[in-house]
Amino acid sequence: MNQKDTSTNILPACILLSLGIFVFDLFMPLGVAAAVPYIGVILLSLWLPERKHTLLAGIATSILTILGMFWSPPPIEKIWIVLANRSISLLGIWSAVVGVSRYRSLLEVIQAQKELLEKEEEDLRQANSELEKYTQELKRSNAELEQFAYVASHDLQEPLRMVASFTQLLQKRYKDKLDADAHEFIAYAVEGANRMQRLINDLLSYSRIHTKGKPFEEVDCEEILGEARANLQLAIEKSGALVTNDSLPAVMGEASQLMRLFQNLIDNAIKFAGEEAPRVHIAAEKKGAEWLFSVRDNGIGVEPQYHERIFVIFQRLHGREEYPGTGIGLAICRRIVERHGGRIWVESEPGQGSTFYFTIPSTGGYEHEKARRRNTDRDPAGGG
Repeated sequence: MNQKDTSTNILPACILLSLGIFVFDLFMPLGVAAAVPYIGVILLSLWLPERKHTLLAGIATSILTILGMFWSPPPIEKIWIVLANRSISLLGIWSAVVGVSRYRSLLEVIQAQKELLEKEEEDLRQANSELEKYTQELKRSNAELEQFAYVASHDLQEPLRMVASFTQLLQKRYKDKLDADAHEFIAYAVEGANRMQRLINDLLSYSRIHTKGKPFEEVDCEEILGEARANLQLAIEKSGALVTNDSLPAVMGEASQLMRLFQNLIDNAIKFAGEEAPRVHIAAEKKGAEWLFSVRDNGIGVEPQYHERIFVIFQRLHGREEYPGTGIGLAICRRIVERHGGRIWVESEPGQGSTFYFTIPSTGGYEHEKARRRNTDRDPAGGG
């Protein structure tokens, strides 16, 4: 309803109706009955644009009600009856004024709420539009990263293999003609090429945890721990490590990634062993809706200020000469755990060993991965 468009018609109607009621009241004193058409005038003022029109209508009809009694006075014996009737009429008129005024206030509140909702809806549409734009940019960026991973897995590794192979061939063919310095330089070149290849492989593994992951299925953690232990058998025997475990549950996840998780944590414990032979113990316990796993060792430990840093990619606390590696292993662990809907952290003190904890939801990890897959496009770039 557009009050401004109708006010030009309603205002004259209110005036004419009020005068008509007044004239009729002069010739046929209506008493209480006069309040009814006057209340109709009050209700008509609802269509006028401002609240003051309702108040003016109440004042005008009240004056006309009082004037009607004086201009057409009743017999003296009926004066008290007429006064009572007129009082009731005024009460009815002002009750209507109050009612219409409150109704107007309610309409104003509703209109304000409507405008606020419309503004919020517009803001939400703009936010959704921005989010959609950022989502598309993220998808495009992920596609570019996948393309880079494809290039890294093929085009970058092939030259590295050629460098290592031909350098070794050079050493083999001309070993009698090369001095000690030349053999040392060749060894550096081969080691550098091999280290770069390991770094690229780890980077590929890190980038593919989400994009190349397989659908979740029930995984026996004791079985995949056995696979991880078998993969590390040479390192375990060489270091004299003892790897033990409690009974481990079955969880929803990807077997190859969870095996890589256990393998990285055990390998980390062996690598950073102290003076004693490495001792590694794996356990799990149910905590509400998730399983809490722990991997405890007796190694050199980690200072508290580095507890978060060690999970960041390429963040090393020790030199490569002291402890070999690419600095990606624990970052891969965190990425695997996060993909499964859990979290990972370490509790450690220097010289007192370390305990790595990670959680896997008993069912939530599966739902977490299904939701992630619903919101992620299939890989457009391929991969090596």
